Amino acid sequence: MNRSLALITAAATLGLAACTSTPDVPAPGGTTSPSTTTVTTPPRAVAKADDRNRLGYGALKLGMTLEEAREAGLTDLTWASAGDRTCVADDAVAVSRKYGVVRITLPAGAKTSRGIGVGSTYADVRSAYPDATEYDDGWKAEVADNAAYSFAGNPEFVFFGDTDEVFRIKLGAVETDCTPALL
Repeated sequence: MNRSLALITAAATLGLAACTSTPDVPAPGGTTSPSTTTVTTPPRAVAKADDRNRLGYGALKLGMTLEEAREAGLTDLTWASAGDRTCVADDAVAVSRKYGVVRITLPAGAKTSRGIGVGSTYADVRSAYPDATEYDDGWKAEVADNAAYSFAGNPEFVFFGDTDEVFRIKLGAVETDCTPALL
């Protein structure tokens, strides 16, 4: 036990020696006296937490600015594109000046993390998302405090039964200032 304590003390002393040094510094009158200099490691940069919602499809994420999405090659939209001036949109994405990407339409072959895709039935949706609720165009399921999937069905239907199929899936931010037509 004493041998272990001696090894720990020696290791601690060596570790401390690596952080301090005692160079000889001339004292007034020509004599030298030891001084101790402590060397510290510069502080590491702390990663800033991103407060935007990072749910998305592939590299396209909710909350990305239009500029970020364009630089990543994820859209050709510009603020001069057709839109309501606070938002621009196409079939794949809607972007708000204030909130960034607020809607992503999943490609036809894509599936949610719970396996729902175009062609899934509403019984599948309810099984995968038990808290999903019916709305005008299909079923909606919240996937985070600030995001939800909308599973759109055949626009000719008024109600969606268990065997009816999903025609389109959108991931959208709950908070947005875009007109409903763009979402």
